[in-house]
Amino acid sequence: MTTSQASPAPAPAPPSPGLRTEVTPAAPGAPPARRRPGPRTPLVRLRTLSAPGRLRAQALAMLVVLAALCAVVVTGTVSVRDDAAALHQVVAGRATAAADLRFALADLDAQRANSLVPGHSADRPAVLPPGRSAEEYEAGNRVLALLTAQQRRTEASDLLRRLAADPAEGPRVRTLLDGLGRYDDLSGRSAHVDEQTADRLAGRPPATAVTLSVEAGQVMHTELLPGAVALAADYQRRAAELEGRAAGAATRAAAVVGAVGAAATGVLVLCQYRLARRYGRVFNPPLLAATLAVVAITATGPWALLSTADALRAAGRDGLRPWSRLAEARAVAAEAAATESRWFVRDTAVGSLESARFHALTGRLDTLLAPTGSTARAAHRELLTRYGHFREDDRKLRRLRAAGRLEEATVVLTEVGRGRVAFDFWDFATRLDTEAGGHMATFTTEAGRARGELSGWPAIPATGVGVAGVLVVVGVRARLAEYG
Repeated sequence: MTTSQASPAPAPAPPSPGLRTEVTPAAPGAPPARRRPGPRTPLVRLRTLSAPGRLRAQALAMLVVLAALCAVVVTGTVSVRDDAAALHQVVAGRATAAADLRFALADLDAQRANSLVPGHSADRPAVLPPGRSAEEYEAGNRVLALLTAQQRRTEASDLLRRLAADPAEGPRVRTLLDGLGRYDDLSGRSAHVDEQTADRLAGRPPATAVTLSVEAGQVMHTELLPGAVALAADYQRRAAELEGRAAGAATRAAAVVGAVGAAATGVLVLCQYRLARRYGRVFNPPLLAATLAVVAITATGPWALLSTADALRAAGRDGLRPWSRLAEARAVAAEAAATESRWFVRDTAVGSLESARFHALTGRLDTLLAPTGSTARAAHRELLTRYGHFREDDRKLRRLRAAGRLEEATVVLTEVGRGRVAFDFWDFATRLDTEAGGHMATFTTEAGRARGELSGWPAIPATGVGVAGVLVVVGVRARLAEYG
């Protein structure tokens, strides 16, 4: 036995401290254990594709984001443009007609009430001197009142015909037409009775004519004017809703287009980078052109949509809302003038209702004409000056009426000239109409700017996205061709 044969086998090395290893011995003849593959991520699956497969997958990703960008651009801009067009149609075509109808009805009532005031002066002799006519002794201007009433009646018919074209307001318009027929009947009978009374004094129409006129006024104030007010308020409410909806839609569309455009740009840049690394080329010209097109749409789309939202808000702030206030003030002023004329021809005690109504209407005028941020300027101060003339004429008229000086009061109420109610009311109403027209012009300008900001949309960006899609296909196809 040799020394090597007699040496004991070396002892195994002790395990390192803190390290425990457990080895499960495989069973004799068992196959080696295999690792169970985990779930594959999209990136892992993409890497397992062949090179042409990866190219096709990247092309599909780019086309999907381009399609999404095209969809949000088209749907967003079409929705905003439709709302902007509807806003312009409601305001320019319907709301203005309803406001004009309210004024025409109120002024019609004022002029027909005014036509009862004129008559002959108290100094007219029983037998006219040679060469003198009865008209020379007339106090007041009946012809002006009758002509203006005829003009307002024609305007009311035309405006009702225009508003009847809206199916949603057909029943209300028919109700107004029925009420207008009753009003015409009562006011016409009042005028007929007045004309049958020869040589009456100014300011002293027949009691029957006054009664019929008052009944006509009741029809106007309980049926016609409330109906016209409701019609105008409905259109103004619809206009305000459209303004808010269009501006909100434009803002949301800008955010969505910006987000989807940024995502599309990121996908295109990533695919360009991967192709550059794999094929050793700095740029793929078609993909670069497609990326630049998407960047342009992403930059200009939100800008155009936000500019549209700003124009729509300006149309409401500087155009629609100030115009609504002034249009209402114009109609309220006409109602006040009608109430004043009807008060004048009634007994003082009986006419106290008209007096109270007049003060309520002028109180409403004071509120509507109070300067605001959009009206505090020289033109509005001039409007307030003319309103002051109208109020001063009313105070003068009431002083003369209280003193029993009916002939002078009749001249103040119906004649044309500065210091006369008829003239200063016309001057005030004309100024109201001019200033309201200025705000309506502002609305039209801003609404037109809103539509102009989206001129060419969505056709131009949709075409750009379509061209970008074609460029993506061309760029990827060139790389696929290298694989035969």
